[in-house]
Amino acid sequence: MKHKKKPVIIVSICLAVAIAAFCLWFFWLKDLVTLSGATPVYVNSVSTIVGLDTGTNPRYSGIVEPQKTYKINKDESKTVAEILIAEGDEVHVGDPLFRYDTEEMQLSLSQAELELEGIANQISTLKSQKSTLESEKKKASDDDQYSYTVQIQSVELQIKTAEYNSSVKKSEIDKLKNSLENAEVLSEVEGVVKEVNITPKTDATGQQLPFISILSSGEFRVKGTVTEMNRGSLAAGQAVVVHSRVNPDITWSGTVESVDSEPISNANNGNVYYSGSGDSSAKSSKYNFYVTLQSLDGLILGQHVYIEPDLGESAQKTGLWLPAFYVAHDENGSFVWARSGKDKLEKRTVILGDYDTENDMYEIESGINEQDFIAFPDETLKEGLPTTTDSSVSLPGTDENGGTDGVPGGMDAGGMDGGAAIPQEEGGGMDMPSEEGAQSVLGEDGTADGENFPADGANTEGLEG
Repeated sequence: MKHKKKPVIIVSICLAVAIAAFCLWFFWLKDLVTLSGATPVYVNSVSTIVGLDTGTNPRYSGIVEPQKTYKINKDESKTVAEILIAEGDEVHVGDPLFRYDTEEMQLSLSQAELELEGIANQISTLKSQKSTLESEKKKASDDDQYSYTVQIQSVELQIKTAEYNSSVKKSEIDKLKNSLENAEVLSEVEGVVKEVNITPKTDATGQQLPFISILSSGEFRVKGTVTEMNRGSLAAGQAVVVHSRVNPDITWSGTVESVDSEPISNANNGNVYYSGSGDSSAKSSKYNFYVTLQSLDGLILGQHVYIEPDLGESAQKTGLWLPAFYVAHDENGSFVWARSGKDKLEKRTVILGDYDTENDMYEIESGINEQDFIAFPDETLKEGLPTTTDSSVSLPGTDENGGTDGVPGGMDAGGMDGGAAIPQEEGGGMDMPSEEGAQSVLGEDGTADGENFPADGANTEGLEG
């Protein structure tokens, strides 16, 4: 009996070992193999997300330009005899811009007056003819009465037609006289002549350009440039601060009026901006945005400036404040997805302090610090996944506009709405030219190719466009 039980015990032990091995595989080794081959999760430094590593808000280059452009089109039925201004000229209200050919208009007026006189003679003749027919009708027999009635009605119709032609001709003469009196076209605004198209020209869409364009000098606005990556950090109505490039202590308060939805057209780079990281694959389109200012004191048309979001009181916060969309919640409390000491993803509990409803930010009392790296929460994340700081790795939940679900496009690197610091690829900051050499890196539109500048005192050894 002992010999019979021994094989059964051996089989049972082998079966138990097999079951234990299967459970080990299913519950542990399987996950390890799966996680080891998974796509790394992008993590960004907390200091970058909250802007502590830059010491300032993101800065964009800008140029002061007129808020309005006035367009003057010439009368195509007239001939321009003389143009009295040129591109770049300053004009004031009442200054003559160009003059029509009055000799041609005088000939047209004389011709119209002759035609009006002929119409008047025709009306006089027709009225005399009508009077004669009416006199003859009274003396005619009953058989001829109908014939005279028809003739009189025909003459009356001719008189009405001639009277209508007379009114039209009088209106034409009035216009010609008015044109002669206003043969010299005057400026209705004060500004600078932007262009004079003596030969008809069209824009990129095929629309005909105006004969003369004048940039109004009465009201200014600031035109800035932002890359596609950072475009989501700006929105209409957002408060900004405009800084003088010459004297950083001089500032103006303003509001973002609009952000263009179409990229800047540039024949040299096909609407593509290449970053200063030295990687030709790191490219992005550039967009214009416009800022209206509360005060224009001290501004000069064409002046180059810096623009940065105005964070108000949030910029003066003490402690660590994290955008709310980085904080997840479950039945155990609040947590973030952080990088562990072994570069693996882990769920780390955080203790929250106050909540800033205006900027949607949490105060972090404990759990992470500025040196930690965290990922944007996503339901596909698991503990143990590999991590990376390479921002070219796609983020989970990325939408077609380049934004993550719940995060505006252009903020995939961990930016925050409302003007928070725009995260940069680790080690991929952009050098800023010195104040003296700032103008040398400006393009024809007055903006720098690299529009997101670091804080004052940053490396000033050059800027790659």
